[in-house]
Amino acid sequence: MFVMKHAHRHDQSLMGDVVPLVQLCSLVELPPLFGENADNRLMKGSSLEYSTHFWLDKYFDKEFFYAVTLQ
Repeated sequence: MFVMKHAHRHDQSLMGDVVPLVQLCSLVELPPLFGENADNRLMKGSSLEYSTHFWLDKYFDKEFFYAVTLQ
């Protein structure tokens, strides 16, 4: 699996935006990367807000696996 993290602007605000559906090629699974201790604020709906690093699960489906590994 690959490790991903949030991108920040110079003022430390999060960089990101809504991706238009016409640009969406594949679903991905982004489970949080926990350290020695997990943050108590992490819930199903808040994990993207309170986590800074994530695993990119390349085994999520066969097509995604081939797209990221056979380049």
